[in-house]
Amino acid sequence: MRSEVVTKKIRVAAWAMLIAQAGIILSGGIVRLTGSGLGCSDWPKCTPDSLVATPAMGIHSYIEFGNRLIAVVLAILGVCIALMLWNHRKKRPDLFWLNIGLLAIVPVQAVVGGITVWTKLNPWVVAGHFIPSAIAVGVATYFVRRTYDTGVRLTTRASSPLPTLAWIMLALTAVIVVFGVLTTGAGPHSGSTMSTRNGLDNIWITRAHAFPVWLLVITTVISLVLAKRKAQTAMVAPLTVLLIVEIAQGLIGYVQYFLGVPEELVALHMVGLAATIAASVAVLDSAYPRSTQAGTERSLTVMA
Repeated sequence: MRSEVVTKKIRVAAWAMLIAQAGIILSGGIVRLTGSGLGCSDWPKCTPDSLVATPAMGIHSYIEFGNRLIAVVLAILGVCIALMLWNHRKKRPDLFWLNIGLLAIVPVQAVVGGITVWTKLNPWVVAGHFIPSAIAVGVATYFVRRTYDTGVRLTTRASSPLPTLAWIMLALTAVIVVFGVLTTGAGPHSGSTMSTRNGLDNIWITRAHAFPVWLLVITTVISLVLAKRKAQTAMVAPLTVLLIVEIAQGLIGYVQYFLGVPEELVALHMVGLAATIAASVAVLDSAYPRSTQAGTERSLTVMA
């Protein structure tokens, strides 16, 4: 296996995939925050009579249809990356199948998105619509990181608690995502005047959302200290980035809560959530370092 299998074009495409996955989260947030959730009243067409948005349907139809177009971009990008990797699928099956997984998420998201329209933005369906996007951001982050290594894993010390802590951080991030979408479903931004809220108490669900955030910050600080003490240099930078993102997200979260959840801060918070997912995955991957030098393969263990 050779690192030169991964060309600059593949790396650029992987980064584009990650940015687009985060972008569809932001665009979905904009749809909700602008009340454009039913700008297209049907699916897969925008309306029963039109495949695309038209001027007569107003600005909300363009916002909603624009969100759908990003999904098309993701599908095209996934196909292009698959073609780039086709001749190397036996040398780097990890990259090939990660991309196939990302490509498979697109139709899942499209169908769930259609169900949200058919159910007039039922808050529980809307919450379910976000989960595949969150997973896709995590997978895309892992995909990007794998384009910078040879696919060959270095031997790590079994006694190190850092891999376990990394898994705990990823699990806490998942809990934060779930409580985050539930908090949004209880809040004022329904996406349309026709849609309802999930009925959860806004104060208590917000507190439930904040609790795992504090646990994540504490776990990150502990892990960062341990990484520096145990000279696990590969984890220091990802942990530092994760901590910075967490602090920024916490500040945005508290400020938006006390200011009555203004749209601009909610949008920024959604971008931060995507960054938190990506940073958590990067931390976990850094706990299992891989070779970036093709010439060192003789002393390494190939990943299954």
